[in-house]
Amino acid sequence: MDEKVYNEVKTKIGQNFKRFREQKDLSLREVEALTGIGFSWIAKFEKGEVNFGMETLLKLASGLKIYIKDLTDFQHGFLE
Repeated sequence: MDEKVYNEVKTKIGQNFKRFREQKDLSLREVEALTGIGFSWIAKFEKGEVNFGMETLLKLASGLKIYIKDLTDFQHGFLE
C-alpha cells in the first residue's frame, strides 16, 4: 500500500471517530478519561496525523462503546 492510500485510510478512520465522539457529545478530555489516551494524541488521530495499532483502536472504540468496524466503515477506491 502506498503512503498516499495509507494516509487517506488513517484520515477516514479519524474522521469516523470524531463523528461518533461528537454524536455522543464527548470532549477530547472526556475521551481521554474514558480511554487513558491523551487528548492531544486523540486530536491528532482525528486528523489522521498519527499512526496507531489494533490495541489503540480497541481502546478508542471501547471508550465510545462502538465497534472497531464502525471506525473502519468507509468506501475507498482500492477496495472497489
